Amino acid sequence: MDDRDEVAGLLARVALRDAQAFESLYRLGANRLMAVAMRVTQNHAMAEDVLQEVFTSIWNRAANAAPGQHRTLAWLCVVTRHRAIDLLRKRRPEEPLHWRGEHGEERMHDAQAEDASPMNQLLAHEGDAQLAHCMGTLESEPRQALMLAFHDGLTHAEIAQRMARPLGTVKAWTRRSLMRLKGCMEALA
Repeated sequence: MDDRDEVAGLLARVALRDAQAFESLYRLGANRLMAVAMRVTQNHAMAEDVLQEVFTSIWNRAANAAPGQHRTLAWLCVVTRHRAIDLLRKRRPEEPLHWRGEHGEERMHDAQAEDASPMNQLLAHEGDAQLAHCMGTLESEPRQALMLAFHDGLTHAEIAQRMARPLGTVKAWTRRSLMRLKGCMEALA
């Protein structure tokens, strides 16, 4: 399902202080955004705080959204992820950010298991054929670095350590991949 028009329409109505549109946007995205916040924080109370901050920000700042920007649930997931990381760093700056599996094991990305990769999970979850196409244009390692950052919530330093690559390389991969994704998504719009 392409949610671009639905989310953009709801955000436009929220900018006009339409409470029903805000409620619809919440129903549409709250579960997915809560899952993103939980994945990053690994704490239900913190994830709820993140979700509240995200939706408060949407209500307060929807009018400031630039027209023509692609506002989708994927974009809201990125906003939520960043807010969760910011909250974690504020509350526990000395603790590294790690994603743990349900049994406490550190989650590792297996580049060989493409069917179960974070990219495929995200694309299946988002259901966005355009994003899938654009992600497919990226080379394997930069795509993996991007997925570790946005899906698993890892920092550049953690990605560099996980992938055994220099920090500068990981930062460059992430920055260039985001620019390529943006250009690709804009070309397809």
